[in-house]
Amino acid sequence: KFMNIDLKPYQEKAVNQLIETTLKLLGYDGPGEVCVFQAPTGSGKTIMIAKYIEALIKEFPKEDFCFVWMSIGKGELHLQSKHSLEKVFAGFPRVTSVENAFSGGRERIVQNEVVVANWEKLRSKERESGDWKNLVMKDGEKLNFRDVLEKTKEQRKIILIIDESHVSADTARANELRDLIGADIVIEMSATPRRPQQELGFTQELARGGAGYVIVEPKDVIDEGMIKKEIIINEDIEKIAASEEDSQSAVLEAAYRKRVELKKAFEKEGSDINPLVLVQIPTAEAGDQKIDAVKKFLAGKNIVERKDGHGNGKLAIWLAEQKSELIYWIAEPDNEIEFLIFKQAIDTGWDCPRAHILVKFRETHNIVFEIQTVGRILRMPEQRHYGNEMLNRGYIYTNLKSIEVKKEEYNPNII
Repeated sequence: KFMNIDLKPYQEKAVNQLIETTLKLLGYDGPGEVCVFQAPTGSGKTIMIAKYIEALIKEFPKEDFCFVWMSIGKGELHLQSKHSLEKVFAGFPRVTSVENAFSGGRERIVQNEVVVANWEKLRSKERESGDWKNLVMKDGEKLNFRDVLEKTKEQRKIILIIDESHVSADTARANELRDLIGADIVIEMSATPRRPQQELGFTQELARGGAGYVIVEPKDVIDEGMIKKEIIINEDIEKIAASEEDSQSAVLEAAYRKRVELKKAFEKEGSDINPLVLVQIPTAEAGDQKIDAVKKFLAGKNIVERKDGHGNGKLAIWLAEQKSELIYWIAEPDNEIEFLIFKQAIDTGWDCPRAHILVKFRETHNIVFEIQTVGRILRMPEQRHYGNEMLNRGYIYTNLKSIEVKKEEYNPNII
C-alpha cells in the first residue's frame, strides 16, 4: 500500500519547496541554517520528509549527504518514525537507530544513511556529576555518538530533522540539539510552530535568506480527504446525568451506539474499516476504578480483552504498566479491536487512522481540549471522504459539564 506512494498535490509541492529551500540554504556559509516545515496533524509529515530525503539523494548524487532524524518527546516515537520511513524507502536509503548502530565500533554515519534517535534518551545527564547517562554519548574507549558526528562532518553534510510536532514550546531543547549536532541544514517539523513568521528576527533572516519556511495549508489537507471535515462533541446526548456513574455510562452508551452506526455506514460504502473508540482515562488516582467501570460496561456488551487465548479481543488496554496482547496490530483497517482504553501517554504522534470516536472522562482539574488528543481521531482511514457525511466527522463524547476548546490558530477550527 505504501510502495511508490502517489503524493497528493500539496505533498508534492511541499517536497519541492523543501528541496529548493535546502539548496538555497546550502549556499550559505556556516552550519545550522534552519527551515521550519509546518504541516497539520494528519497531513503525512513523515511521508513528505521521506520523499524529500529520497529526492535529495536522487537528484544531487554529487552531494554527500547523511540524515539524522531526532524525535523530541518521551517514549518510543522515534521507532515508529523508523518503521514508517523504512516502509516508504523499501530498502534504500538505509534507516538505523542510534542505539543499534553506534554502541561502539562505527566511526561515521555513511553516505545517505538515515539515523533515527530520541533526544530525551540521548540528552540525559547524571544529576551529580553532569556526565552523560546514555552509553552512546559517554566518553570511553569506544567512539561515542558525539565523536561519530564530528568525524562524519569531516566527510559529508549532515541534515538534521527535528520532529517536535508535539513539544512546540521546547525551544531550549531544540537549540541544545542543534548546537550539539552542528548540522549543515536543520529541518524543524511541526504542527504547531513555535516561531510564527511574524517573529521579527525570523523575518529578517528570511529576507536575508538564512532561513526557510515551508507551509502546508490545513484547507488543502481537508480538501484532499486526508482528515475529517469536523469533530462533533456530544452529538445527541440529551443530558449528561448528574451522578458520576450515570453520566459515565451515558457517554459510553452513546459512543457504543455511534460505533455500531459508523460500522454499518462503512459497510454500505463497501469499506471494511472497523471504526475504533478511544477511551481516555484521567491520570488521577481514581483512574483504576474508572478502568474497571469501563471494562464492566463493555463486558455487558460482550466486548472483552483477549488474555491467554480467552476472550474476543474487542477491547484492548494501553497503559505504561499494562498492554493487551495484539495491541500492535491495532492500526490495521479491519483489526477486531473496537475499544482502546488509554491514559495520556498515547497522545504523541500515535497513528491509527481508523480511530473515529474519543471518549473523555471528567478530570479533576480544568480541561482544555488539546488539538493533539483530538488529532488522534482527525485522520481519514482511507485518505478520502465518503458519500455519507457521518463518516467524514469525528466524534467526542465526554461527561465534562463545560468544555473549552483551545483555539488553534493554525489548524482549521473544525471542532
